[in-house]
Amino acid sequence: MRKPQTIFLILGVIACIFFTGCTQVSGNRPVSLVPPAVPATGVPTPGPAMLVPAAVPTSTPHEVVTILRYVSPQKDLRDSGLLFMVQVPAEWNVSTHRMTNSDTTDYRTDLVADGVFSVYSYPSTRSREQEYRDRFRQWSPAPVETSVTINDIRYDRFESRSDGNTTIAYLADTNSANERGYASVLVLTARDSSRFEMEDFEKVVASFRYFSRGSASAVPCEEIPHYDVWGKAVSRYAGDGNIPVFDSSDWDMAEGGSSGGDSSNTGSTGSSTGGSTGGGGCHH
Repeated sequence: MRKPQTIFLILGVIACIFFTGCTQVSGNRPVSLVPPAVPATGVPTPGPAMLVPAAVPTSTPHEVVTILRYVSPQKDLRDSGLLFMVQVPAEWNVSTHRMTNSDTTDYRTDLVADGVFSVYSYPSTRSREQEYRDRFRQWSPAPVETSVTINDIRYDRFESRSDGNTTIAYLADTNSANERGYASVLVLTARDSSRFEMEDFEKVVASFRYFSRGSASAVPCEEIPHYDVWGKAVSRYAGDGNIPVFDSSDWDMAEGGSSGGDSSNTGSTGSSTGGSTGGGGCHH
């Protein structure tokens, strides 16, 4: 009877050992609540939620070009024979020449040499005015025509651009002639490549005006010298060096001749505006 009991006891012990081993192998591993170890350097290891600052974009600097413009001092000029005044840069050498013409006494005042900027003065008639207008309309390309009034002088303005240049003519209306019956035509050519040339020339045009005979010496100005067709000076100066005295024979031809006499009467009708514009002489 004891053998069977011993066998059952041994089998019971073996069964307990078997079930205990299965429980240890298949059991759930407990969750660790201990935080991760910190590296020896003391800096925590970045986790997935740590944000890294983005790089700041850099901009390429742009070159800034500064243009320095030289502004020339100005000087006031007057032509006491042709009764006009104008303001030009101080370095300009201005002179008036009598043009070769068998019928009329025309004058060309060169503000800039080589035909760059000139003032043409002629005994004013409608036919002469039309001659200039027809001449300008033959420019190529055909000019743009407008009408402007500057210092009470009405002009027909012609502008044409070609070969990098802009050519402009200001043709004064016959009714805007001065007291001596002279009308003026201002013709200039500016280079498009020169940044400020057109602007400077237009300022000179804006300063052009007539004055009356009696106001020529009211304010001292530099007188524009006159030369005849042979280059001989036709004016001399009084002792004070400011008031010019012109040879009477030269101006008698302009005012007493057939062309000059007729146009003088025409111009005097519309010269009251131009004469009053000049005021007391040169402007500043």
